[in-house]
Amino acid sequence: MPRSEVFNRDEVLEKAKNVFWLKGYNATSMQDLVNATGLNRSSIYNSFESKLNLYKLTLEKYQNEGVGFFEVITHSNLNGFDSVKKIFETTLNLMIKDANRKGCMFVNCNTEMGNQNMLLKNLTKKNQHILIGFFESLIKKGQIDGSISKEREVASSAIFLASSFQGFRITGMNISDAKSLQSIIKNTLTILK
Repeated sequence: MPRSEVFNRDEVLEKAKNVFWLKGYNATSMQDLVNATGLNRSSIYNSFESKLNLYKLTLEKYQNEGVGFFEVITHSNLNGFDSVKKIFETTLNLMIKDANRKGCMFVNCNTEMGNQNMLLKNLTKKNQHILIGFFESLIKKGQIDGSISKEREVASSAIFLASSFQGFRITGMNISDAKSLQSIIKNTLTILK
């Protein structure tokens, strides 16, 4: 009979997520995970099977947090255009506050491991699909409320916004000047008018 876990699984995943997010998968050692979580190696392997599976679980946690962030804005009283703007501006504020300049964990995963592991590739593709879906829903909302041009094709505009958002996250890893980052937002949003 397997032993029951005597730790808070969500807290351990949060600590492991922060290590992977900061260092990436390949640069994170098992000792890094031991140090961060307070678990010994055998407990990590017994509870999470492998370093790769633990990484996958932390990406899923990150994804769920991101979905929550987008859902709050999507279901707000803002019009479609202002909702898209709020996503970028809120992300800008998070990037400016992040002293480690970690970027987006999914973008980092995609560039580091996306073509090396089918499990991770499928997870990053799913995340991309979710991101595009949120932008599609906000563009449709904006076209209904009149804040976004009805001449904009929804699917291609959503892909453009998702691509711009991911590029914005990468740029924010190297540029910390809020004014420069704000200009990216302003230029990106012009496609919605």
